[in-house]
This record gives sequence, C-alpha cells and structure tokens, in this order.
Amino acid sequence: MHVLDAVPIEYQRSTASAALAPAEYGYYFVIFYTVLGAPLGLILMGSIGSGFLLIPVLALCFLALGPAILNTMQTAWVPLACGLTYLFIQLGIHGVSLYEPYVYPFCQWILSLVIVQALAAHRPNFLNRFLWFTLFLGLSMLPYMTPSQGGGYARVALNQQLGYANANAMAGWFGFCVVCLVIKGFLEKKPASRWVAWVLALFCFYVVTLTISRGALLAITVALLVASRRLLRGGLLPLLLLGGFIAGLVELGVFDQAVRSYSLRAGEETGRFRVWPLLIERFLGSPLIGVGAAHPGAVTSTGKYVTPHNSFLLFAVASGVLPLLLFCAYLVRSGLAALRTGKSSEYESAFHLPLVVYAVLITCAGNTDFMSPWAIVSLSLPIAGAVVSLDGGESPPRQPSSMV
Repeated sequence: MHVLDAVPIEYQRSTASAALAPAEYGYYFVIFYTVLGAPLGLILMGSIGSGFLLIPVLALCFLALGPAILNTMQTAWVPLACGLTYLFIQLGIHGVSLYEPYVYPFCQWILSLVIVQALAAHRPNFLNRFLWFTLFLGLSMLPYMTPSQGGGYARVALNQQLGYANANAMAGWFGFCVVCLVIKGFLEKKPASRWVAWVLALFCFYVVTLTISRGALLAITVALLVASRRLLRGGLLPLLLLGGFIAGLVELGVFDQAVRSYSLRAGEETGRFRVWPLLIERFLGSPLIGVGAAHPGAVTSTGKYVTPHNSFLLFAVASGVLPLLLFCAYLVRSGLAALRTGKSSEYESAFHLPLVVYAVLITCAGNTDFMSPWAIVSLSLPIAGAVVSLDGGESPPRQPSSMV
C-alpha cells in the first residue's frame, strides 16, 4: 500500500517538473534580455520591459503547478511580505513614483521570488543549469568591458547599456560562478570534469580581480572557507591539486596586476563610512516609515551625495523598521534552512550554506544586490526544500545531470 501511495506523488513531481520547463527557460530569457537587450538592440519597451516579461513567466508557473503554487508562495512569504510592505510605504505613504530607481526594481524582485522558488522546489538540477547559464551569460558580457582609472589603479566595469554594469555588480556575478565552480570541482568524480570546473573558476576569479572589488573578494574567501568544512571530508588531495594549480598561476604572474591594484585600493575610503552615520541618524529620525526611496542617501562632509551601499541601511532609511525586519528575517530563514540541509548527503546541499553566506556578504556592500538573479537563487534554494515536506514526502537525491 505504501508503494502504491508513493507512485502518484512521484508522478506528480515529474509532471510538475516537465510543465515548469517553459517557465525556467522563459526566466533565462528575461535575464538575458535585461543584461544584453540594450546593446543587442532588443529593448522595445524601455527600461521597464524586463519587468513586464516576468508576468507571463509567472503565469506559466501558476499553470504548471496549479494549487501546489500555494505551497511555493508559503515558503516565500517572508521576502514577499518584505517587498510588498516596502512598496506600500513608498507608493501609499511617501507618494514616491513607481519608476524611481529604488522602487520599480522591487516589483521585479517580487515576481522573480515566486518564479525562482517554484523552479528551485520543483525542477531537479535547477542550480546546475542556472550555473551554466549564468557563466555563459557572464562570458557574453566580457566584450562590453570598459576600463576606468581612479586612485592610481586600473579597474574594469561594463558598458552602461548593460544590466549589472557597475564594477561591483559585475564582480558579484562572477564571484557567484567562482564559488559554485570551486565546490563543483570538489564534488566531481571524473578528473576531467573537476579540472574543467576549476579552470573556469579561476578564469572567473581573474575577472573578479579586474574589477578591484574588495567586497566580492572577501565574500568569495569567506564562502569557500565555509564550504571547506564539508568539502575536506573528501580528502586533502583535491585541495592540494587546486592549491598547486593556483600557486603555479601566481608564479607565472597572472595575478600580479591585481595584487598591485588591490594594494593601492586597500585603504581607500569610498565615502561609505562617512555616510553610514548620517544615514543611521536619518533612520532614527523616522524609524517607522523611513524618509522615502526618492532620496535614500546623504551628502557627506566632502559635499558628495552617497547612497547607502548597504541593503540593510537602504531598507532602514527608505522604508523604516518593518521592511528591514522582514528582510533580516528572510536572510536568517534562508541561513537556518541552509544549516539544516547542510547535514544532508544530497549533492545540491553542499552549495546551500556557502551561497547564502556569499549572498549576505555581497548584500552588505551593495544597495540592491540581493535582487540579482544569482542572489535570489542562492537564498531560495535552501528554503525550497520546505515545499517537499509540505507535499508530504522526502526529496529524492539530486545529482548533476552532467558536467558539460
């Protein structure tokens, strides 16, 4: 009887997974359109086009899952409440325009949260496919890199027509690939697949160093240290191989320019430490509803207007304590879920805690980096397991479909 009862559940999961395939690839198209639509001449509806394109993708998720979408939304209710509360305060209380830079993206974030939560919960190997998509889209950005000079060092960013053109956003994108590919290399059993993952990881790391982003470098380091606790159970040989490979590249001088540039930038003050006390003072002056998203920054003693460069401060200053608490709860809930799944032998669980740590650290150094596709996926994956328990079954072990 137990076996007969289990068959329909597995059949339903398989059916839901197949039905969600168009939604997954539609989501990839929206990300592609957001990043490369402008330089490729694909933008038809201005900067808001990608937000409208998420609506049919969300509709596909509803059609594919039917009533099961309620379970998906139940697992994502904390960030959804955070985004909706933020929008209500901006539009209903402060009267800020929907198309302000720190308002409209929250609409896209809310839609993306439901889509990604559905895909993470019901599409096996979603992380594996998302990683390769993110990597290849990142490589497609590289022809649009532009150099910039400042502080006596050279760094690169992307052409301003592209999405995620900021140097730090670019570093966050490739840093996600670094963390995933290094972990993937440790988990791979075939030597060729392991080396492919690590070579790609080091190339992505080289791109990160070109941006001279200190936050991304710190986040990668901490995330991999967190990952090492589990990865080292597989023995020291993979670590020695990777360490030897990196040492060889250092000896060849591959990272010499990056070392010099980071040395010059190590003590540089970008204005964050000057503006943070001012922003905390603005928050304390209006802790319940903030001051609105139209002017979330402050003018420092140097006369320069500086935005928070910190997601927590952005929530606090723009919308007050309630969205801030919900955002913190979102990160804590994802972290606790990652700690629980980290005890599992499931392949994908090895990525959960390192990616959550990486996303949180990047969030501390940027305004809206938590809205990046890679960050939404990183924070949604651990929570997605709750959908399975709500459906009344255990998740089958997920294995990567293939390395290449």
